[in-house]
Amino acid sequence: MLKVGVCDDEKLIAGQLEDLLLNLCNREHIPIELDVFYSGHSLEEEISRGTKYDILYLDIQMENGDGISAAKTIRKVDDNVILIFVSGYDKYMIELFRIDVFAFVKKPVNIPEFEKLFLEATQKINNRKYYYAFRYKSEQYKIPCNEILYFESSGRKIKIYLRNKEVNEFNGKLSDVMESLACGKIPFLRIHQSYLVNYHLIRSRTRSEVTLVDGRKLPISEDRQKEFNRQYSILLGGEIDV
Repeated sequence: MLKVGVCDDEKLIAGQLEDLLLNLCNREHIPIELDVFYSGHSLEEEISRGTKYDILYLDIQMENGDGISAAKTIRKVDDNVILIFVSGYDKYMIELFRIDVFAFVKKPVNIPEFEKLFLEATQKINNRKYYYAFRYKSEQYKIPCNEILYFESSGRKIKIYLRNKEVNEFNGKLSDVMESLACGKIPFLRIHQSYLVNYHLIRSRTRSEVTLVDGRKLPISEDRQKEFNRQYSILLGGEIDV
């Protein structure tokens, strides 16, 4: 499920973008959840409540909080969201590239170009595997992979430990989690029958345990030491024995 936000103080334009996105996703069978905002301030408030978006369409000039200011605020808490600016002005292009903008769409909107950019953005999301998605008690969740310290398996339950100390859980198998993350940009390493760890958040390791960035220590089972050492060394850029 893609979560997309549109922010434009011109309700006619916001409605047009909403219709274009819904029609395209319906045609391409892309599940989407779409929110529309009419000011940069209202979008920032939603982001401050912890809402995460995959793609945001932002108008540059708005009466109640401009798009560039909103984008700078959003970038402080979310490195992953794809930002696409929609505007009748192109004099802000240099400023936009400073905040890692995916694309610029000029008004009036060229529909074929708009659709092409959206499909490119969704492909980028799929390729990078920014989020881990799971379902629990009839609700669908997604968590940024770079915030996940590790997964822990206990019986039929999987617990997800995050950097902010939050813990989520769902029913599943650790082997299935491992398989679903295999093509992602963030490597997760199986160190134990019960643990799958974010490589980037390992502070140090010995032969028998890893220490995570929060100081937590997890054991490396004896039967996984050789394979873990091989994978870790490759990711680190050389063969290093411990």
